[in-house]
Amino acid sequence: NNMISKCFNKDILKEKIGLAGCGNMGLPMLNAMLSKNIDAKGYDIERKTSLLSLGKDFVSSKKKFLDDRNIIISVVRDASDTTELCQGNNGLFEQQSSKVLIIASTLSPKFVMDLKSKAPKNITIIDAPMSGATIAAHEARLTFMVGCEKVFFNYIEPLLGVMGARINHIGNYGSGMMVKVLNNFIAASSVVSVRHVLHQAQKFELDIDALFKTIDTSSGQTWFGTNRADIEWFKENFENDNTMGILTKDVLAYVDAFENEDDKDNFVNGELSKSILKALKNMPAAY
Repeated sequence: NNMISKCFNKDILKEKIGLAGCGNMGLPMLNAMLSKNIDAKGYDIERKTSLLSLGKDFVSSKKKFLDDRNIIISVVRDASDTTELCQGNNGLFEQQSSKVLIIASTLSPKFVMDLKSKAPKNITIIDAPMSGATIAAHEARLTFMVGCEKVFFNYIEPLLGVMGARINHIGNYGSGMMVKVLNNFIAASSVVSVRHVLHQAQKFELDIDALFKTIDTSSGQTWFGTNRADIEWFKENFENDNTMGILTKDVLAYVDAFENEDDKDNFVNGELSKSILKALKNMPAAY
């Protein structure tokens, strides 16, 4: 608590906030902060044309961005981009002053534990992965799953509340990421099931609307099926860098954290995750 009052503005909404990774999720999150007149700036490893509209609110130099910002929200794509942000040239871990890193990307829980062990004392890391897809980011109603000490949770909650509707304190560092990876394992299972059912229904020329309207109020109801009209990637096929590709990465994070080779329990012994990965990569066409 002392560290917060000594090193940071006691009102986080008056701090200098930086958001790294201005993609499909990060950009609307940054815009949500800017719309509330928060001193927020964005940074991205790439110079995307979508960022030109930010003007002075975008910083293209990693060093300048990290020098100037005290609370960093990371929404970068994966573990290697996170490593680059923290330990790469001019990375966060070279900073001498106190900074808070809030990890909102979905990464392996093992990776985030390892990252914290490498962080210098002046860098506080909190895991706060989010759920809700791009539409929820645009409408500032994301769900955050936060892993940190209660005192830090109380400090960052108002900031996450600008971008999200549900801010859940799960427990200690790493527990937010565990819950997120478990959630996405269920999500991936239902994505595979819904798309499989859609494929079968199309093959047998069933009325797709009637099918889904029925499932929406039956025990087969899922987030993916019910929100089919709003999920822009509902009909996507697998590519490494699209949402189906990211979902595959999330299942691999689940495997990395929970399916230890020495300690496999007998509950479908890794076969379920293998089947889901295979199904995501061989997704039948939707039309």
